[in-house]
Amino acid sequence: MSIIPVKSNTIALTTLAMIAAVGIVVRYAVQIPIIPNAVVLTPGFMFSILAGIVGGIPGGAIVGAIIGASGALSGTEMPLLPMFGNICLGIGSGYAIYFANRDDAKYYALVILGSGLIGGFMPTITVFSSFVDPFIINLIAASIDMIQAFLWAVIGLFIEKTIIRPIAGQYLYSDGKIRELSEKEV
Repeated sequence: MSIIPVKSNTIALTTLAMIAAVGIVVRYAVQIPIIPNAVVLTPGFMFSILAGIVGGIPGGAIVGAIIGASGALSGTEMPLLPMFGNICLGIGSGYAIYFANRDDAKYYALVILGSGLIGGFMPTITVFSSFVDPFIINLIAASIDMIQAFLWAVIGLFIEKTIIRPIAGQYLYSDGKIRELSEKEV
């Protein structure tokens, strides 16, 4: 188990900022409406999940909020759902690092299940349950979002392991303490 020092690791902050920037564009531009004003298929889910994988709960929640704002501005669904949903996607994938090592099967299962249940199913069923739609419609919409989140979590885990980890993994996930430069060394 490793803790991600997001506050003091500039590589982690830069990586999360790049994920957020690409996620904003993708979430805003690529949307396939399944149920109008309710469920949208979008690869933007993956970027919130990926931020949780890289930055844990803080990184996932912050990047999820940024990407959720882009989804809310797109106008294809109720603005509260993309905001709440993307934050939950980041939290759902980010909590796993606190319970398992990154290369364990338990970690992969926690990320996939957390993304689908916490990030996909829970926001949709809670946001839409207060409206006049029948429960079965809410359940269908939540199930579609859950399946979509499962899919994007698998792809996000693959991207983190094959692209992000080889490039910046030694700086992102080092278990040693990050040493600050003293004034003598500068």
